[in-house]
Amino acid sequence: MGLSKDTDKLISELKEQDVDGILVDLRNNGGGALSEATALSGLFIVNGPVVQVRDSYGRINVNADTGDSISYDGPLTVLINRYSASASEIFAAAMQDYGRAIILGENSFGKGTVQQHRSLNHIYDLFDKELGYVQYTIQKFYRIDGGSTQNKGVVPDIQYPTPIDPAETGESVEDNALPWDSIEAASYKKLNDETALISELTKQHEARVAKDLEFKFIQDDITRYKAEKDNNLLSLSRAAREKEADEKEAERLERINERQTAHGEKPFKTLDDIPKDYEAPDAYLDESIAIMVDMLKDTQS
Repeated sequence: MGLSKDTDKLISELKEQDVDGILVDLRNNGGGALSEATALSGLFIVNGPVVQVRDSYGRINVNADTGDSISYDGPLTVLINRYSASASEIFAAAMQDYGRAIILGENSFGKGTVQQHRSLNHIYDLFDKELGYVQYTIQKFYRIDGGSTQNKGVVPDIQYPTPIDPAETGESVEDNALPWDSIEAASYKKLNDETALISELTKQHEARVAKDLEFKFIQDDITRYKAEKDNNLLSLSRAAREKEADEKEAERLERINERQTAHGEKPFKTLDDIPKDYEAPDAYLDESIAIMVDMLKDTQS
């Protein structure tokens, strides 16, 4: 079974439980088959274009969902980060262009190109030493609104704070990366105008994260990263390195105990007291769920 078929099965199971809303988490998803991105999009729209592909001759092919059925037509959000790339971006972009889903998280990677892998050997050089392979770009992806996902990626409707600077990572920092450009939009009908809803959800999101302990930790990490990212010095003093390690362990224990206290739990005396299966909360996922709850309330009121 492919991704889209697996997802369709999961949606059916959720509908049996009277699901109110679905969040698709595409963080760190580097992509996959174009056909699966198209089929996955088709689970959430009745039919229509999903992505445009232009080759080196300028010929444009529109990949579309042609089915007349839909697996899920309820509230939908998509969570992405800087390492969501290629086919993940195609799905997120299509859902955004249709107004079918609200996109949350960080700017995606910005990989809007297709490569081909070819051997340097001739086909009849069966017994010669392998010369290697070359990979080269043959096509470029475009959203149905005409814009490319190349370099810019998908910009979320509600942006989360992150230490990752788009100018420092992603497709745009690669040598000889193709530039962003655009073509004529495909023929499609926007399903929803979510402008007012996104504005209201953003206000609720900002008010919540301003008081949230985990986002305070994230902001502290961002501040530290920006202050230290250009520091290339590393002490060779063993005592200095041990002191630095001790400080980091003390800070980790302090942060965990802040969580414990906030949840009415007993603090730990040492890091050794912390259960082996302890996991820090996923602040971005938790906030995305909170946004979905707000979304359901706002659309039902």
